Amino acid sequence: MDKKEIRKLTGDWSLNKLLTKYAGLESDSQLVCPNCGGLMEIEDAGNVRVDVCLDCKGVWLDAGELERLAAMDPAEFRKFTPEKIEQLQKAKEIREDEHRQAIRSLFRGLRRP
Repeated sequence: MDKKEIRKLTGDWSLNKLLTKYAGLESDSQLVCPNCGGLMEIEDAGNVRVDVCLDCKGVWLDAGELERLAAMDPAEFRKFTPEKIEQLQKAKEIREDEHRQAIRSLFRGLRRP
């Protein structure tokens, strides 16, 4: 379902916003990935804000951002040790599972006419 289909199904703007956010159909930035057309989020990489696709996981840089990343202290990147990355991935999986459960519980209450 896309945003419009979810809106039609729910009939409620706030519920629609919640569902599209948790279903990954909405991004606060409203940027569209030039590679796959998916929605993108703006993420902080040290003092550089980069655009990351929520679908293909592509990273897009604006003019000058690559040079700013290259000039960063390597210690900034050491924050993301394999252990930290694994910890972040587990937290993401837990959030995704919670989102799926919330969406399922919302749809359980809907009946077909």
